[in-house]
Amino acid sequence: MSAVLLMEQKLFGLFELDDAGTVLYSRIEPEGEPHDGIAPDINGLNFYEQVAHFENVEEFRRRVTQFARSSSPVDSFKFDCCYEGTAQTVKVLLARIRERVDNDRTKSVLVHIRKGA
Repeated sequence: MSAVLLMEQKLFGLFELDDAGTVLYSRIEPEGEPHDGIAPDINGLNFYEQVAHFENVEEFRRRVTQFARSSSPVDSFKFDCCYEGTAQTVKVLLARIRERVDNDRTKSVLVHIRKGA
């Protein structure tokens, strides 16, 4: 699967993001289902600027940033990803990864995006 195809499909999967939004790890799930196929390598790309191609990505970025700055270890919410005027409701699960040495510092955030009900 090429990066071009990723731009044309809805975005589902597991992503580990650093403070700047750089993808440290990804497991893309086409159509919201786990698979064993080949997915594009998006590690090192900026999730918000190069990977997530829905129109309201800045609102999504604000939600993840708010979580990263909070003290909560996990969070979940429903979000409407807007694609060319249509909304795809997704469920977003967030989890924090912290440094073992400095437990108060968030190293990265796990973002799991799956089909919403």
